[in-house]
Amino acid sequence: MFQLQTKDVNSWNMVIKAASALLEEVALEFHPDMITMRNMDPSHIAMLNLEWLKQSFDVYECDGEHIVTLRIDDLANIMKRASKGELIEMSLGEGNTLLIKVSNGFQREFVLHILESSHTAIPVPKVNFTAKIVMTLKGFKEAISDIETVSDEVNMKADTGTFVLSGSSEYGNVKVSITTATPDVKEITVSETSSASYSIEYIEKFIKALSSSLDYITIEFGNRLPIRIQAPLDDKGSKLEYYLAPRVE
Repeated sequence: MFQLQTKDVNSWNMVIKAASALLEEVALEFHPDMITMRNMDPSHIAMLNLEWLKQSFDVYECDGEHIVTLRIDDLANIMKRASKGELIEMSLGEGNTLLIKVSNGFQREFVLHILESSHTAIPVPKVNFTAKIVMTLKGFKEAISDIETVSDEVNMKADTGTFVLSGSSEYGNVKVSITTATPDVKEITVSETSSASYSIEYIEKFIKALSSSLDYITIEFGNRLPIRIQAPLDDKGSKLEYYLAPRVE
C-alpha cells in the first residue's frame, strides 16, 4: 500500500517532461522513505535518476517496495489536467491499477493500468567528477544555444575559476567563457583541469524539460567522463539528475 498527497504540480510536470523526452515507459519505485526513478534511454547513453524524498510531500505513506510501470504519455496527459495549487493524490487502485485524484473545488479521478514490466534495478553511476559548476538554468541554456549555432556537439573545459564551452564545424566555431565573476555563476570548483564533449541534442532533451522557475542547477563532469546535471525539486533535498555519456572520437 502507498498513498501520497501534494500540491507541487510544477515538480510533477518537470519530472514527466524529462522522462518523456527519453522514454516511452517509466518505472516509478515507491519506497518507505522516497520515490525513485532510474531509467535509461533506448540507446543507453543517457539516464534519469529521481530521488523524491517523503518529506517533500504533504502526505506520504508506503508500507514496502512498489514498482509502478506506466506509459509516460498516459501519465503526462493526466498531469496536464492539474493546475497550480490543485491537490494531487496517488494510491494503488483495485486490481493492477494506479488511482490518481486531482481536486480543487471538485474532484476528478483517473485510473491507469500498471504495465507488466521486466524492469531491473539500475545503480546510480559512481563517478569521481573533477569539475563542478553551479549556475543559473537560464545562463546554461543560453550558453548551449550559443554553441548550437555552429555545432551539434559541445566541448566543456573547466579550470581554476573558469568554465569554457566551445563548438566547431565546417561552418565556423564558437566559444563561451564563464568565470566565477559571471553573474549567473554561484560556484566553480575544479580538482584538476577537466575536458569532455557531449551531444547538444541530448543535453537539450533534459534542460528544456526543466521549469523556468528553477534558479540554479549543478553541472559536474571530468576528463572523458559522463556529465551529471542536477536539478533540485525543492529545498528539502529532493532532486532530478541526468547522466549523459561523453562523445569519444
